[in-house]
Amino acid sequence: MTRLWIGCTSPRGQEELERALAYVKPGSRLVFARDAADARCRLRDEEPGTVGAIVGLSESGVSDVNLAAAIASDGLASEVVLVVREASGSLRSRAAQAGVSRVIELDEVPEEELMATAPLAGRPRVAPTDGDGHAPVVVLASGRGGVGKSAIVAIMACVAAHWGMRVALLDLDLACGNLYASFGMPNPSDLASLLGEDGQLVEGWEQEGLPCHEGITLWGPCALPEMAERAMPLAAQLIDRLSATYGLVLVDTSSTCTDAVAQAMQMADRLVLVQDCAPGAVASLARMSALAVRLGVARTRIVRVENGCNPRELERRVLPRAEVGLETARVFRIPDAGDELCEQLSEGHVEELRSLGGDAVARISLLLAALLRELGSLPESEDAQRAADPRRGRGPRRLFGRRREVA
Repeated sequence: MTRLWIGCTSPRGQEELERALAYVKPGSRLVFARDAADARCRLRDEEPGTVGAIVGLSESGVSDVNLAAAIASDGLASEVVLVVREASGSLRSRAAQAGVSRVIELDEVPEEELMATAPLAGRPRVAPTDGDGHAPVVVLASGRGGVGKSAIVAIMACVAAHWGMRVALLDLDLACGNLYASFGMPNPSDLASLLGEDGQLVEGWEQEGLPCHEGITLWGPCALPEMAERAMPLAAQLIDRLSATYGLVLVDTSSTCTDAVAQAMQMADRLVLVQDCAPGAVASLARMSALAVRLGVARTRIVRVENGCNPRELERRVLPRAEVGLETARVFRIPDAGDELCEQLSEGHVEELRSLGGDAVARISLLLAALLRELGSLPESEDAQRAADPRRGRGPRRLFGRRREVA
C-alpha cells in the first residue's frame, strides 16, 4: 500500500484533504506541495509508482481536475485521488477518462470516521511557503561511527545561528549521543521524558529543549541509555513540531539505523551521508544509501560528504561510485582539521571554532549554504550569501597583481 502521499490544495483545504486521505488510506503520511508545479516536481523526485497524489479544494491557480489529469498523464504517481465538495456525473466521467484513480466527495466521508482515522504521525509536513510553513529538515547519517558527523552538525548549527536563523538541534543517537557536550552543556535534554502515556508528545514539550547557544535549542538524547527504545516513537512527531516552530532543523543520528533514524531519514528534505577517507568508507556509506532508497528517500535528496580529506587534494575531481542512492549524489569535501578540532569540541568550544574559521569551517559553511539555497531558505545576510558563493566580494584579479605587491 502507498504510504507517502503528496497533496495540493489551498491552505484552508489542508485539513479536509488530510482527513479524506486518512479515511480512504488509513496510516498514510501526507506532505503538502506549495502549488501545482511543485507537486509535479516532487513526484519527479520520487521513484515512479511509490508515491500517491491527492488534490482538491483549491481556491486559485490550475483547476483541480486539470491538475489531477496532468499528474495522471505524467504516470509517476501510484494513485491519483481528486477531492471535491460536489461531483457531477460529467466531472467523474472526465476524471475517469483522464486516468484519475478515484473521485471523493467530502459528504461521502463520515465525520466521526474521519476523526478516528487521523494520521498517526501528527499533522502533515507542509512545504515552506512565503511567510508560513515548515522549515527545512537536514539529517546527517553515516554507515559507521567516528566519521565526524556530530562535529559537522554542531558547526552547522553555530553557522546558521550566526546567519540569524533559529535552529533546532535533534540528537537521535538516543543511547550514546553527546552533542550537548560540544556546546559545554553538562547534561542532555531527556527525550524519554517527552513521551506521554498515549504515545504522543506531552504538553509543554517545547519547554524541555536545552538552550545551548544564542539561536540554538537542543533536544536529546536520552538521559539514561536504557530509555532509548522508549523514546524512538517520538522522532517523527518531534521533527514535525520542530520544523513548524524553528527556521532550520538539524538532526544528528547514530551509526545504527534504529526506528528513530529511519523516521528522520524519511522526513529529511536533504539527507547528508557522511564518510571519512579510510579504507572501506565507500562500502559502509553505500549500505546507508541503499537503505535510504528502500525507505523511500528520493535520490535527488541525498548528498555525500567526505570528511577529513587531505587539504592538498580538495580540488581533485572526485567521481562517486555508482552505488544505489549515490548515482547522482553531489560530493562535498571537508579537509582534515587535525586533533585540535576534536579537543575544542570535547571542551564545549564549538562557537569559538566557528568564529576562528579555517578551511574546515569554510567548507561546512559552503555545504550548509548550498543546501539552504536549494531549499529556498538561504538567509539574506551577507555572511550567508558569501558562504554560498566564496568568490562574492572579491575584486577583479589583476595581471601581475601579486608581483606588484612583492615589489
